[in-house]
Amino acid sequence: MELLESGAGGSGDGAPGGERGPRIWIFYGSLARGLAELVARLPEGEEGARVAAMDAALGGWQADLARAAALKRRWRERIRLLNLCRGGEELEQLLAQELPELAYRKRPQGSGGEGQLELVMRGLLQWQPGLLNAWLDAEHWADGFGAAGRAGAAGPGGGAADWRQPMPLPHLLQLLLQLQAEGGGGQERLEARCSALEQALQRERCHGELLQRHLEQMERELDHYVASYERAVDLSLRLPELLQRARRLLPAES
Repeated sequence: MELLESGAGGSGDGAPGGERGPRIWIFYGSLARGLAELVARLPEGEEGARVAAMDAALGGWQADLARAAALKRRWRERIRLLNLCRGGEELEQLLAQELPELAYRKRPQGSGGEGQLELVMRGLLQWQPGLLNAWLDAEHWADGFGAAGRAGAAGPGGGAADWRQPMPLPHLLQLLLQLQAEGGGGQERLEARCSALEQALQRERCHGELLQRHLEQMERELDHYVASYERAVDLSLRLPELLQRARRLLPAES
């Protein structure tokens, strides 16, 4: 996108492609799901390094979104700017027709933790308002499909969320109740896991005690065998002497 922004392209006015429709496609998706993927890719290490990596990635998001909106403003008919979380079947049909190489790719779907991600994303956007402005600018210039796919029709979050507004109280209450229920279920799972570990530990203790008794029995048997061996060695060492004494005694008895 840097080359496009600087005016590098094919035609004299710097527009990408030729005379036949759009030649450049720019895609983006959900902020919240992108945040989850970003956190999963953060490098292992100290907290400071992870915070720096996340800050740099978010700065890249802001720059890319702002650049995409600027390119769309400049070459409205030559660039398609698409939110992959919008459009439904109409967008799928367009991609299958225009970009069949992308048809096999699965479009972003919900992950079951959307509420928590939305809540975290709202806090993050309050901390980085520039990212929110870049997102809203991209959504404003993005190509829409149908009433539900138009930017702003369902909120600028790629779904029902409107990042410009606080989370509605019913939605927030529903999320809090969900977190409470998941926390209770997590406590039950934790207790069940602890019980299973305690039982496994008891089995290991019994097994260890059995092994200890077996070891002590083997040590006693080993002591017995060692003593027998030592007596046998002592006897073998005395055998020549005993034979000599026997030879001396045999003629005297005859």
